Amino acid sequence: MVKNKKLTKINQSHADRAWSSQQQKIFGWFRDGSGNLVVRARAGTGKTTTILEGINYAPEQQILLAAFNKKIAVELTEKLRNDNAEAKTLHSVGYGLVMKQWGRVNLDSARSDRLANDVLGYGAPGAAIGLVKRLASLGKSMAPFATKDQLMELAELHDVEPMPDLLEHGYDLDRIAFHAVEAMEAAAEKDKERSIDFDDMVYLPVRNKWLRGRFDMVVIDECQDMNATQIALAMGVCARDGRIAVVGDDCQAIYGFRGADSTSLDRLKKELKATELGLTITYRCPKQVVAIAKTLVPDYTAAPTAPEGIVRTVSEDQMLMEAQPGDFILSRKNAPLAGICIALLKMGKRARMEGKDIGKGIQALVKSLRSRSIPHLLERLKTWREKEVDRAKANPKTVEARITAINDKADLLIVLCEGMTGLQELDRRITDLFSDFAEAGSGKIVCSSIHRSKGLETDRVYILQNTLMLRFPVKDARAAAARKIEERNIKYVGVTRAKKELVWVDDDSRQGSYHDEEE
Repeated sequence: MVKNKKLTKINQSHADRAWSSQQQKIFGWFRDGSGNLVVRARAGTGKTTTILEGINYAPEQQILLAAFNKKIAVELTEKLRNDNAEAKTLHSVGYGLVMKQWGRVNLDSARSDRLANDVLGYGAPGAAIGLVKRLASLGKSMAPFATKDQLMELAELHDVEPMPDLLEHGYDLDRIAFHAVEAMEAAAEKDKERSIDFDDMVYLPVRNKWLRGRFDMVVIDECQDMNATQIALAMGVCARDGRIAVVGDDCQAIYGFRGADSTSLDRLKKELKATELGLTITYRCPKQVVAIAKTLVPDYTAAPTAPEGIVRTVSEDQMLMEAQPGDFILSRKNAPLAGICIALLKMGKRARMEGKDIGKGIQALVKSLRSRSIPHLLERLKTWREKEVDRAKANPKTVEARITAINDKADLLIVLCEGMTGLQELDRRITDLFSDFAEAGSGKIVCSSIHRSKGLETDRVYILQNTLMLRFPVKDARAAAARKIEERNIKYVGVTRAKKELVWVDDDSRQGSYHDEEE
């Protein structure tokens, strides 16, 4: 009876739409295939719809569809029609494994603060506690068995480093990383409060080797957005003779500066000895936009029914005049966006900067520089930039990423200081500009880095073309090749946010206005 009910649902679903030959091949693997699968799915190609339909055909009795976050898991659960499948976050799966070992535990977000405070000792500055907490969190997510040296490299990649005031008190990166390792080790032990934090849900099962094969099939959606510990957990809960499907887009891997592996799909394909199938026909972008994207990703194809669309070029002044709520203004770097967002607000247009945490980071930098006035702040900022660039050059592995982050942060603060008469006024401007009170930018023009636009789409997208023209003088040939790929991916992600119109903003006056990656 259940089987017939399931087949009825599948047949109805299949009859409701015409599926491409690429999608049919993926359905075939779910229905009849053996071994593991990698689906290389390009932007806007109906990846999630295809995977949900494919799961309908899977004969396995216990299927996990690993979702990136709780909201997505709820949406996928509503769409799943296979009674043997469940969509869950990997944090939820990990939480169940923790409870099997430790019994009922309390989710306590303050646990990481307590552990950081414990390993640092009484009287440690709050800023040092925050850095140890953040670095331990990175270790849990990306390197659950990390050494001090590995955490130091993560810290440099993620800009988790002591400000000048902490360095003056002996809290250098070596010391922070040492205590972060201690905090990770302490987190792996059950405490008397029987508490864990959010990171521990995934970290503990991997670190403590509690993984057991529970599911006959595991499907990892948006693989390129999952961290290393999440992927390890997902693979670990698949039965020894089960099947794994990994879905993602290597050309949307744009977080190499944060330590992400742009070759993760190829690596997993090799490790899993997986078959590869592709989804390359986009149902999001119009033909003219696809033609641009195709110069970056040759296998990208427009759907036969796609509209022609529009691709054009305007000046920055033209963009400011015509931009309307709902539009995206995208840039490779944050600094150019601040001036544009401020200009839009002065024109009476509703606009916001994407990234509340960026604003908080700038406010923290202002506070650490301990200035008396805006001119004094800019003087100290110049000194800070020079010292930070010199420190970054000491580590060849991360020098480019660090200098990029340093210059962008300094340039952004300089723009934010324009027209400000005092530090309190500057603080209010930062808070207002980076406010997230408009859900998903509804009713506003959204100014965003391309990195933060990933996963989003809108009808009209402006891209500050000259911010893509960055020079990366890398001596190491492999590093140069990796950076070239990442820059291509960044442009591809930006272009493919446009559903109707792509507008290049070409302003010669901006050329060279912002620091290159090395000086």
